[in-house]
Amino acid sequence: MPRIVAMIAAVLLVGACDAAALFGPTGGRYPAACDSLGFSERRCAAIVERAKGENMIDPATVERIDILPPSREGAISLGGQQIARVRFNVTGQPARVVDFWCTGVGSQGDLACADDPQVTISGGVDHDVTCTGEAPENCATPPPTPRPAVVAAAKPLRVATLDIPLDHVGPYEVTVGTAGLPDGVLSHRSATLADSRPTAFWIRDGIRLEVRPDLPGRPSVGSIYRDPFDGVEPVTVVLLFEVSETTPGAVLQVRDIVVD
Repeated sequence: MPRIVAMIAAVLLVGACDAAALFGPTGGRYPAACDSLGFSERRCAAIVERAKGENMIDPATVERIDILPPSREGAISLGGQQIARVRFNVTGQPARVVDFWCTGVGSQGDLACADDPQVTISGGVDHDVTCTGEAPENCATPPPTPRPAVVAAAKPLRVATLDIPLDHVGPYEVTVGTAGLPDGVLSHRSATLADSRPTAFWIRDGIRLEVRPDLPGRPSVGSIYRDPFDGVEPVTVVLLFEVSETTPGAVLQVRDIVVD
């Protein structure tokens, strides 16, 4: 008799496992259920905080949070995917269930939408041809090659190390320095990060290395298709980014900044 009972129990256990595999994880109490949905602790926290902030849910009124798998209907749409639902049990109100979506564009630097997120830094020179009408007659042409004498007089910017303390959440605008572009031509713009996967802070939408013309009326710098300048054009180089989380003593370490 005990042997039969054991066999029945084993069958029920296998049946339960098959059902779980068939129907997938059900989620549950946050943060305990994060692992069952395949989310790391940091990613799960980012999902919950984003859902809370975007839906203006007062943290003081939340009694319990549940992290749930995405709904089966409409889980994927053009340009995005529903990856989870967050249920907020609020004092004195019906529970609020928030569908959490991730879009493909920009998700690499999004803690909530990437398994291995990285802080990115922009650079390079835009070679896209601009046209005001039918091509090729109405398309821009590259400016002349900078004259050797002007290239010799130009002022490239090279910064090997730049450490930026991150003492607050929000936007930052950091002046790196000045440069002089030969005949107004930007040939090179680059920088790297000492740590693109920091744990002490996060910059969700990446860092922009921006080159700004100092003279009024001059077009923005970045594309090779811009009006030439007669001589060395003065410009200012800045870093633009927005910190989404930080801790005391956090430092952004930018390396090998080059603009010429």
